[in-house]
Amino acid sequence: MTLDKTRQVAGFHDTAQALYVASYPRVLNGGAGFDSSKVRAMIGALVGFLVVAPLVQNGQPAVVLKDDGGTLAFRAVATDVIWLRFTPDGAKDQPTEMIDPKSALRKAKSVGSPEGDEWTSESLRAMTTPNEILIRTADGATNLTIERGDLAKGILDIKHPVAENFYGMRGYGLGNDSKLPRSDGLLRNDGAHVEGSAQGDGGAPLAYTTHWGVLVDSIDGDFANADGTLQFSHGSRKSIEAYIVLGPPERTLEVATLLTGRSPMPPKWGLGFMNSQWKTTEGEVKSIVNTYRYKRIPIDAFIMDFDFKAWGEDNFGEFRWNSQNNPGNYDPGKYPDGQSGVFGNEMAAKGIHLLGIMKPRVLVENADHSPTKQAVEANAKGWWLHPKPYTDYFSHRLANDFDFSKPEVRKFYWEHARDLFDTGISGWWNDEADDGFPSLGFFHMQQSLYEGQRSVSDRRVWSLNRNFYLGAQRMAFGTWSGDIGTGFDVMRDQEARMLVMLDLDQPEWSMDTGGFGGHPTPENYARWMEFAAAVPIMRVHNTYGEHRQPWVYSPVAEAAATQAIRWRYAMFPSFYSWQHNAYLTGVGISRPLFWEFPDDPGSANVTDSWMLGDSILVSPVNEQGQTKKDVYLPPGRWIPLPLAAMVRAPEGGGGMEVPQPVEGGTTVQVDTDATNWSDLPMFVRSGSILASQPVLQYMDEKPVTQITLDVWPDASREAKFTVYDDDGETYAYEHGAYFSQAVTATKKDGVTVSFDRRTGSYKTPVATYLVRIHGVSSGSATWNGRAVPAKQSQSALEITVTAGERGNLVLR
Repeated sequence: MTLDKTRQVAGFHDTAQALYVASYPRVLNGGAGFDSSKVRAMIGALVGFLVVAPLVQNGQPAVVLKDDGGTLAFRAVATDVIWLRFTPDGAKDQPTEMIDPKSALRKAKSVGSPEGDEWTSESLRAMTTPNEILIRTADGATNLTIERGDLAKGILDIKHPVAENFYGMRGYGLGNDSKLPRSDGLLRNDGAHVEGSAQGDGGAPLAYTTHWGVLVDSIDGDFANADGTLQFSHGSRKSIEAYIVLGPPERTLEVATLLTGRSPMPPKWGLGFMNSQWKTTEGEVKSIVNTYRYKRIPIDAFIMDFDFKAWGEDNFGEFRWNSQNNPGNYDPGKYPDGQSGVFGNEMAAKGIHLLGIMKPRVLVENADHSPTKQAVEANAKGWWLHPKPYTDYFSHRLANDFDFSKPEVRKFYWEHARDLFDTGISGWWNDEADDGFPSLGFFHMQQSLYEGQRSVSDRRVWSLNRNFYLGAQRMAFGTWSGDIGTGFDVMRDQEARMLVMLDLDQPEWSMDTGGFGGHPTPENYARWMEFAAAVPIMRVHNTYGEHRQPWVYSPVAEAAATQAIRWRYAMFPSFYSWQHNAYLTGVGISRPLFWEFPDDPGSANVTDSWMLGDSILVSPVNEQGQTKKDVYLPPGRWIPLPLAAMVRAPEGGGGMEVPQPVEGGTTVQVDTDATNWSDLPMFVRSGSILASQPVLQYMDEKPVTQITLDVWPDASREAKFTVYDDDGETYAYEHGAYFSQAVTATKKDGVTVSFDRRTGSYKTPVATYLVRIHGVSSGSATWNGRAVPAKQSQSALEITVTAGERGNLVLR
């Protein structure tokens, strides 16, 4: 394709383009002897058109060009981000629902400046030739070329360096629902169909390498990649609107969530252990909870399946507790104190939050086959997703699914679900809005509950959903991997499934630990629980009549599972800080290795290990009877971190001695405990800070007045950590009611641990930090120049400092 006036002098086209392209590298690098304005003037003279002047787009200056069949516009919306849109003639379509209506980046002020048909910012330059848009980083390290001719065909073609690995695009659905070979691991080098409608699956029109990425505003579509060209086609919009990021993976994810929305902070209890179960009664739940408390196994939430609802009870039984015995109820009266709120209050007094299952369908007939009231209304207003009802497998009566894409349906659904919220339900478990639903099935279903709850309460929303599409994360949207089976093969499969979901910019992931179907062996259960302790959401679940409590699986398995749960609770200050990072940047608790080590080829496709924050590499034991495990360590120094090392009793006390560092950039072999299953292979990165606290039985059991900061200083890497706290229950943090203090540690002529000035208005109960500096056997310590007492504890030196106070702790 050429500019309109170029077509009049087509014979000069190739000469003009060759001159422009040949000059491009020297123009970008400020090469002597070339003047970009002269180059453009020469091209203009050759092809007979004037360089297009910068125009205004969305109230901001942009390069705007008239192409065959439409209008092309682009500008820099950040120093490293190019926004591009091709609008076909006569098209007036709007952004998709994937884009956050409140996104500031979409309407951000232009960064840099236009000059003719070229845009320059501090980090990049973009210019046009008659056939292409050329995008390059200022240092010349990344060069991309967009074909203008295909834009009018609804195709975005980006030429890129051939030898690049691609990520994102699509997850792994249950079984082979995503149509992607699991042998690809994290890689999407051939492209993928973008969709999120299968169980445990996810989709995002987001493709990226370790140096650049592109987000296309579309619901569904197709990426293809071959011969150095990434192509996106079959998008949902008439226009092609894309954002091109020149930077590493975590920057691409940050920009993607600036556009589609950040994950709000979950309640603190959402990071605790959760017991989900199908087939329960009120009495059994009480008994299970009492056993957890008696055995001192921490737990914060119990998730109830069908049993807690009056499923099948005439008119709106799907929206109320199973507390009565009316006609049509499948299994009546299982929660006699639910509807009154008494049961919810009893559980709250024990530190247990109750969560309940939600379905997208309602019954269309009562027990006497007369239409239900909700069916009458839905029929009259055209609210159904399917043209005909079907038989509900649970009640065996006719049902139909709501079309949640309709705002009036979402309003109706929340108005009826609110009674559950008011009588003790603290979170939402949304199920079965996948098979037969579009990619935004769960997106819209949770939108109903998120917007509804936020309209009536300041309590944080929490939800779990069976698939994901980018943008849903802004609605307190967790995802789990679907109704999986049990066994080591299935457990191992979940590692890659989690990591590719994280690659889609969904930081909140979970699985049915132990497997939904079947009965795991004690060893499989123990190892699975250790795995689950190191993922964003830790929960167990089971099919009808099964149980997943630790004491069901032998004393050895119970001890291993209990230790894993306690480790998670001990690590809460670290997990909560990393969770807050997801709110700030889109990058949360669990992270694929290549995010943190983008320049390391060995980290490109690791599926059995991942990072927790930027500090811990975790690699769960995933084979039956495994006595040794090979673990790849990226470049740097790594310290083996025993599972029990960070666990402290409520009364305090230090952990066990931490071993000496090992060098990374290679694979190491780790001995594993095939007898007691009591280990979780972990390594802490030298130049890191971790925060821990005494183990509580539930998150708000009592105020925590001291946390421990374990510091591993390194001369080649500044250690960084942010201590973060808030009330853990409301959205007051959005308005400044939080506590945040950045901590750094450097090693040069001794060790200096620096504490920045605190920010935020929240009055944290944390009064002191116990700073444990590892690798230091002796020495003097000063706080802001004043000598302070230091205690030697195994391989670390311990000093207590005041939380929130600005200062430097120096060891020499």
